[in-house]
Amino acid sequence: MTKRENILNIAAALFVEKGFSATSMKDIAVKTGIEPASLYNHIQSKQELLNVLLLRIANKFCEGIRTIEHQNTPSKDQLIAAIKSHLKIALSNQNLTYLILQDWKHLQENEKNEFLAKRNFYQQNFKSLVERAMQDGEIKKGNPEIIRNNILSVLRWTYNQDLYNNPKTFQSSEFETEILSFILSGILEKST
Repeated sequence: MTKRENILNIAAALFVEKGFSATSMKDIAVKTGIEPASLYNHIQSKQELLNVLLLRIANKFCEGIRTIEHQNTPSKDQLIAAIKSHLKIALSNQNLTYLILQDWKHLQENEKNEFLAKRNFYQQNFKSLVERAMQDGEIKKGNPEIIRNNILSVLRWTYNQDLYNNPKTFQSSEFETEILSFILSGILEKST
């Protein structure tokens, strides 16, 4: 791992622990073991760290959904793949996904606009997967935006750091199975 990557990882952990505003460059330097003045050889500012971290996780989500849309599989399978992809990204990038909840508001204007555009792209494409599955009769009819928002709300729960305090309480495969079962029971069952 490069020094810059190490700095990014430590900064993400500190932003989660202390909050972006309360984390100082000195905090980052101490945790990385780099002299504060030397830290600037690798990064320009704390703001740059947040920009890189949040755009990196936004790109991961966008790449995941882009890949799924190009699969030649039934629409329900694409929707399931999108849910699994979201879970995998969230569980593999715990600190970054946590930052999505609040710290995006601290992005600089250009990066904030880019982040929001990526978030909108992801949400619209996720909604399209829901709509196609409805049109194909693979999930029950409903408001695709509400269904999408409900699915993403369930998935956002995985951003909660308390989930990772005791990782022995669940296996990631078990977690995926339970989340999928919960989501699919609401959209696959026929309404009465």
